Amino acid sequence: MVTGTIGVQSVQRGAAVAGSALITGGSGFIAARLAPALVEAGWKVLACGRSPRPDSLPEEADYRNADLASGEGLDELFEGITHVFHLAGASSSNSTDEEMHRSNVVGTENLLSAGADAGFERFLYMSTTAIYGEEAQLPVPVLESVAPHPSRGYGKTKWEAEQVVSRFGEKGVPVVTLRPVSTYGPTNVKLLGSAALDVAIERYDGRETLMVPNAPVEQRLVHVDDLVAATIHLMKHEDAVGRVFNVTSGQYPTSHEIGRILAGEFGMEMELCDEDADDECGPSYEERGKIRDRMLADGMKDAIFFTEERFRFMRKQNRNNRLSIDALLGTGFELQETDLEASIADTIAWYRRERWVL
Repeated sequence: MVTGTIGVQSVQRGAAVAGSALITGGSGFIAARLAPALVEAGWKVLACGRSPRPDSLPEEADYRNADLASGEGLDELFEGITHVFHLAGASSSNSTDEEMHRSNVVGTENLLSAGADAGFERFLYMSTTAIYGEEAQLPVPVLESVAPHPSRGYGKTKWEAEQVVSRFGEKGVPVVTLRPVSTYGPTNVKLLGSAALDVAIERYDGRETLMVPNAPVEQRLVHVDDLVAATIHLMKHEDAVGRVFNVTSGQYPTSHEIGRILAGEFGMEMELCDEDADDECGPSYEERGKIRDRMLADGMKDAIFFTEERFRFMRKQNRNNRLSIDALLGTGFELQETDLEASIADTIAWYRRERWVL
């Protein structure tokens, strides 16, 4: 369940050994949950990003504007810092390949170059399981030790950035790398958030039936609070340095299961499209856009990413979908968000309260 207290068990463990944290990507989705969790646990927090200070950041946290890819003024960020949470990066949703390389690879190189001699206790890099790719068949469940085969620009640049992190690790910098799957929860603006917006659009238009593509596609998800708790846990765990960890819930619901949950949250029934009509399943992009415009005029906030392809998130096939999380669980970490239906319900309730959906 999504509550006001994030990752309670891990936060309590961290409270006795709190430090001074630098969070890059401070205006992003994960930082919006990580920063309050660290402040609550007694950490001193400095967040940085290219955007103005976000409303999600606790008053107790400091914030500075910084462009990691430019490399300017980064030395000043490390004064008094004991732990670096490197969350900053660009995705394919709103960035070109060149922009992703600049942000993900160059930015990571600049950050580590500026801070390598700062004497911090640990540097955590937030990577992604997209580095495994979906074209080459890997041994399943996918272990962190497998040779990655990233298929697209985002995964390729994150893998390049991981190699930068590994190189600094070989020089003695205490690094830890996390590879999370698709992350959902309050403040999420993409992926499952976009799917929820798609359903909200059709319900606002008065539709009572949600049509979902006939072919089931296996999904992999992790709740943001579990990812935040794992991040804090591994940042302090004595055996985490130099290692890489997959982070996922260990559950693999199909697009049909998620469609049923989303439909139920908006008071709709789910039906499957005709087998030969998946590409034309549901309203067109133009129709959806017009309905969304009405919702915005009715007070909905323009917060969730609106995709041209309906239910784009739930259509992604991946032959390397199943991942090993033995490394993570072997550190003693326990996942808390194990009830997918309840977690999605709480996320939708948050969207409604914030008027991200109507």
